[in-house]
Amino acid sequence: MSIAWTTVLLIVLLLPGIFFFIGLAAFERLSREIIRTGVVSEIALAVVVAVVIHTVAISLLSTVGFRLSAFLGPLADYDKAPHSQFVSHLTDHLLPAIMYLGLTSLAGLGLGALTAMGIVSGPLRFLATHKWIYDIIDADRKGRIDTAFVMTNTIQNNRVLMYRGRVQELFLGSEGKLSYVALRNCSRYYMMFEGMEPITSTQLELFGVKQRTRSTALWDYLLIDGSNIANILFDSSPEIIESAEGERALDEALEAIRRAGSDRK
Repeated sequence: MSIAWTTVLLIVLLLPGIFFFIGLAAFERLSREIIRTGVVSEIALAVVVAVVIHTVAISLLSTVGFRLSAFLGPLADYDKAPHSQFVSHLTDHLLPAIMYLGLTSLAGLGLGALTAMGIVSGPLRFLATHKWIYDIIDADRKGRIDTAFVMTNTIQNNRVLMYRGRVQELFLGSEGKLSYVALRNCSRYYMMFEGMEPITSTQLELFGVKQRTRSTALWDYLLIDGSNIANILFDSSPEIIESAEGERALDEALEAIRRAGSDRK
């Protein structure tokens, strides 16, 4: 029975450290995957985080008269004291204990989220093994557009199948390899190895002429598995694509200019 209670107590005390990792993964799951860590180091880090949070919390509570010995003393002798006395002590302190565990767990969750934010935005990026991926993630969070030019492993007649599209989502494994990349506004083309230098063919939109008139609410994701990617180029330049709305706006602007010129005459 004592072993069971000890196990439960250890899990409860480690809740702030467990929630630290939940907060770390909730803000940006990549930070959970590619920080230099392993099973042993994760347990050690959870213990350190939990100890720090508990120490700070108990120190703050002691300033308002809380004494840990008065709370834990009766629990240490629960097998010797009358059961009614133990139950009475437990019920009297159950709500404060739950509130304490809830607040310390929230502190761990917030600390994990702040750590992930620091990794993504830059100040704590040294904690990550593969730092380049966060330039793309941070650009996406700030509303910028990254275009990917993907060279696949599909080769036929000295031609390599390639794709171009706006990066919608990508995932990097702990070993630093892309698991997959999802693109939007996609075009396909070929890189041809003929002559002295490779050349690329004309880029063809995957939906043809319909792609320009498709509503932005419609899905047009292209998922490329990491095992099918030979190389990939990320470009942070603004994405310029033709669309029916853009053509209409251009025609209206040109017509307004022509009317203004006619009025002057």
